[in-house]
Amino acid sequence: DLDVFPKETVGLVGESGSGKTTLGRAILGLYKPSAGQVVFGGQDVSSGDAAARQKLHRNLQMVFQNPFASLNPFRTVRSALSDGFAHRSLSRAERDAALVSLMEQVGLNESMLDRYPHEFSGGQRQRVVLARALTVEPGVIVADEPVSALDVSIQAQVLNLLGDLKKRLGLTLVFVTHDLRVVNFFCDRIAVMYMGRLVELGTRKQIMEESRHPYTRMLLSAAPRDEPGVEIDRPWVKNELDATAPLGNACNFAARCWARQALGNPERCMTERPEDHPREDGRVVACHFEEQIPALAAAETAR
Repeated sequence: DLDVFPKETVGLVGESGSGKTTLGRAILGLYKPSAGQVVFGGQDVSSGDAAARQKLHRNLQMVFQNPFASLNPFRTVRSALSDGFAHRSLSRAERDAALVSLMEQVGLNESMLDRYPHEFSGGQRQRVVLARALTVEPGVIVADEPVSALDVSIQAQVLNLLGDLKKRLGLTLVFVTHDLRVVNFFCDRIAVMYMGRLVELGTRKQIMEESRHPYTRMLLSAAPRDEPGVEIDRPWVKNELDATAPLGNACNFAARCWARQALGNPERCMTERPEDHPREDGRVVACHFEEQIPALAAAETAR
């Protein structure tokens, strides 16, 4: 289970194949869950008639990873953005004024409205994609790796823009990324996924500084460092993601778990799935030995 609260930014992190994008698309109703529900404002996003779903989806929008594939190359920016105003009763003059205002909100100018996507840089295209999502005045935006295809300096500009829009418009953001530096800079809470399951959830400080799950510790140790000339030892980054789910009720990370090996391969990891219920402080840690992880991590680092 994962709750997302109004006006917060939740980061979804994990390796490729862990289910981040699938969850993001399920939130929007693009994928229908094989089990469970996605509920927004008390309504299941995948149920109800077409009119009810259409009204609901105005509140739920997505910014995709690749800005080069997100826009129709045969349509101008004005044409692409105008579709979002179809549900509003606006005159042509009012719609044109709204388009200009929207472009200014995302850091672009009026002269760009009649350009085609190939005339923009990657960062500018992503701003247009963001503007398109904002045309329906959504409450929630799912951003699927929105800066991974951009240069580092442009990434910072787009992240700052998203943060500014979140404050001014009261947006709720679900931010899908594999970059821990981005979530540390941008997110209020962080959810760590592994093979389709939530293994750890907590505030930015809890995850980045006080992690208690072996998989999260492994991700953190694999992140690039900004210390030139310092050799980095990553003793926990072992093996690759196995697409085969563990048999029975085993912990889904057991086969790769460095902590399990350090503890002498306890049988419990292979016979009992860890609970993933929230604690009193809101933290979720799906590990039988979470209390021992900080000490084990310190020992591994010192080795």
